Amino acid sequence: MGTEAERQDTRKAMAFDLCNIIDEDPSQETYTKEEIKKIIRVYVTTADQK
Repeated sequence: MGTEAERQDTRKAMAFDLCNIIDEDPSQETYTKEEIKKIIRVYVTTADQK
């Protein structure tokens, strides 16, 4: 499973990735709850694919 430090690093990396995804489209200044949930779902789903 990994150490607590590795889990914390993984959480931080995920948050950083999601922030970058949200910032990719400068024309979109606001997101709805549904849009944020969709971004997270797509991120998690595609992160499992290698």
